[in-house]
Amino acid sequence: MRMQPETSEDSNSMNDESRDPNRPLSDRKTSDRALVLLLVGCLLLMPPLAGIFQLDIRVLGIPFTGFYLFAVWGALIAGAATLSRRLLNSSGWDNPEDAGSADEVDSSD
Repeated sequence: MRMQPETSEDSNSMNDESRDPNRPLSDRKTSDRALVLLLVGCLLLMPPLAGIFQLDIRVLGIPFTGFYLFAVWGALIAGAATLSRRLLNSSGWDNPEDAGSADEVDSSD
């Protein structure tokens, strides 16, 4: 059985949505920022880099290492919330509470 070569249609259907040239530039930038946030977060929480901050200093009564880890964690959560809000607004939803109402079916038939 011979397999036919992959056509350009088939290869385009497998492309990631973020590479779609029809998406607005701001959406692509926000998606790229989300990826950068993930990579920076992984880098900042890796033991070799986090180990640099093992100091005998206390901030607000908390060892500096614990303060550093929770500060990075909080910053990642804030960044993810900001980026997800931008992505949600750019997807056409005006209100995050409206996102759940799209799944509801009108049973008045």
